[in-house]
Amino acid sequence: MNTIRKLEGPIVKSAGTTKGIVIFLHGWGSDGNDLIQIADIWKNELQQTTFIAPNGPEVCTENSLGRQWFNIMTEENVMLRELNRAYLDLKEFINIKVKEYNIESNNYFLVGFSQGTMLALYTAIREKMSGVVGYSGAFIGKIIDTLEHRNDFLLIHGNEDKVVPVTRMYNAHEILKDKVNYIDTKVYNSLEHSINDQGLKAGCSFIQKRLNF
Repeated sequence: MNTIRKLEGPIVKSAGTTKGIVIFLHGWGSDGNDLIQIADIWKNELQQTTFIAPNGPEVCTENSLGRQWFNIMTEENVMLRELNRAYLDLKEFINIKVKEYNIESNNYFLVGFSQGTMLALYTAIREKMSGVVGYSGAFIGKIIDTLEHRNDFLLIHGNEDKVVPVTRMYNAHEILKDKVNYIDTKVYNSLEHSINDQGLKAGCSFIQKRLNF
């Protein structure tokens, strides 16, 4: 049995009382310092929200300066096993932060990029939360036939993405559309494997409409 790995990373705390949390999940080979920068763009719109960007639990197999949630350069069955382990790490991290900030257990959002989106989607069909924003990602693993929790999803992608092709987003939408409470997609022309200003605004608006406080 694998032990739970402790996750840590940069935090931008709410100026006042924290009533909700946004958890950023970075891409493969990056770390929490990458996405935490979004907090400075969103914090004025998302009042009473603390932003946290944990680092992946492993050193990236192809970039020793970066982190990963799981190894994508391996056999599928191994990758899925490691994905599930990362989910268990994240679940424990979320439980700790919910208690630390004394918020309602589902008053948090997952915001992922690339591999972080893969983990966010995997987690969101297993746990109740306020919503998921997935940038440039994909659904991996198998859908659960009977979902106990039906969350809200916004999937955002660039049509010029060569790392994770936009077809992976359409595939995720097809898999999830009948299994969730709400799902929307946005595709931006001339955007590669990145997040643009329009995508940032769309993600912030999606979260703002779902703040449960």
